[in-house]
Order: sequence, then structure tokens, then C-alpha cells
Amino acid sequence: MGKRNLFLVVVLLVVGLCGSAALALDPMGPPCAGLKKGQFSAGVEYSDSRMDIKLDSGNYFRTVYHLGDPITSTSGEISSFKIKHLKMHKVYANLGYGITDNWETFLRLGGMNTEFKGDFFSDESKTYNGDTGSAIGFGTKATFYEKGKLKLGGLFQMSWGSSKAKLSGIDWSESVELNIVEMQIAVGPTYQLRENVSIYGGPFWHFVNFCGSDLKGSRRVEVDPSQDDFIIRETSYDIDDVSCFGGYIGTQIEIAKNTFYSIEYQHTATADAIAMSLIWRF
Repeated sequence: MGKRNLFLVVVLLVVGLCGSAALALDPMGPPCAGLKKGQFSAGVEYSDSRMDIKLDSGNYFRTVYHLGDPITSTSGEISSFKIKHLKMHKVYANLGYGITDNWETFLRLGGMNTEFKGDFFSDESKTYNGDTGSAIGFGTKATFYEKGKLKLGGLFQMSWGSSKAKLSGIDWSESVELNIVEMQIAVGPTYQLRENVSIYGGPFWHFVNFCGSDLKGSRRVEVDPSQDDFIIRETSYDIDDVSCFGGYIGTQIEIAKNTFYSIEYQHTATADAIAMSLIWRF
């Protein structure tokens, strides 16, 4: 099996296993492989993205407690709505390996925090600043064509991230957790402008609601603390299916021997991101 066909098989297997597509805005870098067979790379990556997401299939569960015991409960559906300009900041440690001279794979491990506004408990809209939760990911790149200073290749990557936000007042407290799975597929060229400077970019596909992305929340209201009376309202939403076509452009500079700095801009109809990385090959 050729390298191009093997790369496409890996992509299709993962997509088929997970079901409906969802995409996010992680650093991509050049869409072509940069490692030789048996070569490793290590580095750090950062991305700052903004995107709109729709929350769908909302449900709530409300329970009234007296003396600490549940006495009544109700449940129902909640109207869908959209979170505009969800902010996500991600930092990764990246470890890569060259499978062949034209095919590499990489793993990511890091953290994610978020900021978003919403009305999740039939109350006024609030701003939620998420803590730094975990983020992990993996991906692969392949070079399909190379001649002189020009390379053409493809990229596939996925990541899982979680961030939890808490708010509280005089007699209430809230907790909201956002879980998002991201996927990107890109194809395009990498062109060497100078000995230590390359430019890259191309079209890519952006998807949301992949393998169970969701938002869950809980609100507790104290009714009579002396009697241990309180109300808990729990909500949950699925992140609606979205797929967007976009483009990105970036530059990679060899700032020292085998040490590469990249910066790029990504754009779709519903999302924008700035991403950068510092990678050492050895």
C-alpha cells in the first residue's frame, strides 16, 4: 500500500469509528511531513481561538431538598441557543516521530481554558471563565509530492479538551463544564522561500460535535440553610453538528539548528485562531 493510501485509510478509520464529525482549532503547522524516518521531535504549542457553537438537545432536572432529602423533582427540555465567540486557549507539549521519510505522527498533552457567556439555568446571562482543564491529542502528516523547494501534503489531527467554570453568590453557586472534541483535516503546499524560511497553508475542514462534545451544568440555591433546604437544577446540552470549510496560512523559521518556530492564522465562517509552536528535531 502506498504512503498516500495508508494515510487516507488512517483518517477514514478514525472518522468511521467516531460517527458524526466535529472540528476545532488546534495548531496545524506545515501540512507536510518534516521528519525523516526514525527522527524524533519535541516542543511546545499554543493556540488562541474564537468560535460560535450551537447547544442543542437541552434537558434539565430540578430537585427540591428538605432536611437534606429530595422531596420533589421535575424535568423537561430546554430551548437550543448559540454561544457566540467561545474563547479557547490551549497549550500543548508535542512529541513527534518519523515513520518514514514522508510520513510522521505526533502526540499532544496539555491544558485548555475557556471563556463564554450563556443562560444555562433560566437566569440572566453570565460570563463563565473556565479553569485550566486537560487537553490531549494526536495527529499525522504525510508528504504526497516533493520537487525542489515545493512540497504538497496532508494533515489529520484530533484532540479532546475539558474546562470547568464556577460562579457563586450570596445564596447560590453554579458549575458549568464544557467538553469538546476537535478534528482538523488539511491539505496544501509548503514552499521554502529561503534556506531557513518556509511558508505554508491551504484549505482545511472544521467540524463540531464529534464523539460526544457537550456542556453540563449544575446550580444550587439555598432556600433555608437552617433546615438544610435547597434546590438543585442540572442542565445538559449536546454541541450541535457543524462542519465548516476554511483556510490557513503560516510561516516556519529555523531559528537555530534543528529548532523551528511557526506562526499561523486559521479562519472559517464560524471560527478564527492564531497558533504558534516551537519544535526541536533530533
